[in-house]
Amino acid sequence: MFYIIFRITMESKFNVIDEINTLYRRFNAVGSQLTVRLLPPPEGDGNTPIQHFMACVTSLCEYALRNCDDSDMVGVSIRNEVNKRDKAIGITFRRKD
Repeated sequence: MFYIIFRITMESKFNVIDEINTLYRRFNAVGSQLTVRLLPPPEGDGNTPIQHFMACVTSLCEYALRNCDDSDMVGVSIRNEVNKRDKAIGITFRRKD
């Protein structure tokens, strides 16, 4: 298993636990899978839980799309690793731009 240590900075809203890149030769494509843990909001930041979640997702998308070209296809799926009965939510594949 391959682990990436992500430094926690003041701007960091998540920790990267695992990052897997897979080559799909049949489709001439590379797929990436990130496993992350969202960090709780800092004490006294004044944001609601929804505002904090939206900031976390925005930060995570920026991190995940850092190496993508505008013509690359991107899809997002979010699921709970602890409670497997929760259904995944996400965005279907579409161009990054």
